[in-house]
Amino acid sequence: MVNQANADTAIVKQVVEKLTSAWNRHNEEELAELFRENGEFTDVTGQLMAGRTEIERLHQIPFTTTLKHAILSIKEVRTTWITPGIASVDINWTTTGHQTASEQPLPPRSGLMNLILVQQDDQWLIAVGHSFDFTATYRRGESVKS
Repeated sequence: MVNQANADTAIVKQVVEKLTSAWNRHNEEELAELFRENGEFTDVTGQLMAGRTEIERLHQIPFTTTLKHAILSIKEVRTTWITPGIASVDINWTTTGHQTASEQPLPPRSGLMNLILVQQDDQWLIAVGHSFDFTATYRRGESVKS
């Protein structure tokens, strides 16, 4: 069982690497192929993308405008096994190279992406993904007042 767990963990790592590579090459088709046909993704703006076709379509504009020079870096990956064929994956990320629609540079961002991966036949695919941007939520030195 340990060898299988190690193999599955390595496969999860490969999915994260493929996601990062597709994102950094701004290749929405390859990104969408990592999802199940009926997979869902909610981006940092709260926009729900239902199905592989919509995930691909709704990444086209940002990948050619505000994200066209952006680079995704993975800081940490944590996998929790729900069952042998289902994994919850937390990915701490940072991005640089964002710009406004008028091509003005924006500061780096950081956040968390949570993916639910499922084993389907002989491959692991993303069933559901959510990405959260923590950049402007809290600032160091600010206190929360009630």
